[in-house]
Amino acid sequence: MNSDYQYLVGELQHALATDERVNMLDIKVIVRSGKIHLIGQVATEERRRAVAEVVIELLPGVEVRNELTVLQVKTPPQAEIIHD
Repeated sequence: MNSDYQYLVGELQHALATDERVNMLDIKVIVRSGKIHLIGQVATEERRRAVAEVVIELLPGVEVRNELTVLQVKTPPQAEIIHD
């Protein structure tokens, strides 16, 4: 694997982990054919947009493919009963 590629991926992952809008370590970053692909799951649509914004700010002019999915968390139909 190319060291430039590894450096770029590392820099992007560090930015996503430390930027207060994102603060996530588990976003997979892939560089393919000059495009940045972001893969993983996030809690909200706002977080999904923020991840792309961070990458675009670091690499203006590079195409970013935001393939992140927003987790659908549902409220359980009834409260869980725990017995001793």
